[in-house]
Amino acid sequence: MSANQNPTLMIDQLSVSYGHVKAVSQFSLSVQAGEVVALLGPNGAGKTTTLRALSGLLPIQQGRVTLNGVQISGRRPDQIARAGLLQVPEGRQVVAPLTVLENLQLAGLASRRCPAHELNKEIDRIFSLFPNIARRRDVASGLLSGGEQQMLAIGRALIARPVALLLDEPSMGLSPLLTEVIYEFFGRRAEFFGGVAVILAEQSRIALTVADRVCVLSKGRVVFTGLASEVSQSLMVHAYLGVESNGTT
Repeated sequence: MSANQNPTLMIDQLSVSYGHVKAVSQFSLSVQAGEVVALLGPNGAGKTTTLRALSGLLPIQQGRVTLNGVQISGRRPDQIARAGLLQVPEGRQVVAPLTVLENLQLAGLASRRCPAHELNKEIDRIFSLFPNIARRRDVASGLLSGGEQQMLAIGRALIARPVALLLDEPSMGLSPLLTEVIYEFFGRRAEFFGGVAVILAEQSRIALTVADRVCVLSKGRVVFTGLASEVSQSLMVHAYLGVESNGTT
């Protein structure tokens, strides 16, 4: 990755409030094409708030977000998604009455990013990535296991051909074994993410197994940014206790 490469996703001084309570304060981060950045922090650190603001689901009080140099902050959520910034929300949120296949078809058509004549090819690609859900293509998604629903939720985002992808705690509600399965899939990065810029929000250090860089949030503020290999146990303890670090920025 070239150091001079312009970032795919640029977040500059993002601040988000709930009423008079500031949930995220002056959050800045850039993500290159093909890079995975782990966004770590305890429950309530501001991870989900940050991702929801980037997706247009929460109003931004201050700051600017650009995708491939074009400002997307201030746009509607559907406009942001069609620009290429896709989110896999926590809790998966599949369309339960629809089958696995119908969920993927709906995602491809709604995004308008996958030409209709290429949709079946893209669905086949998702099924090749996730053979678990390929075997259950005609099953209502509400009947899938939590792990299978997570695979389907990720597949729905990938079928929309994202430029940047936000993954909000994909391990939430999964057993340790299923979490390992999901992260084994993520380990095949070239197949899954290709040239996509990825922010992977988690409470767990497992995100470090697939990340290039890490950004640690505590109480809505960045307390560390740096290489994933630089994250120490001491730093994580400090972040989870709300003590700021003197790490690189």
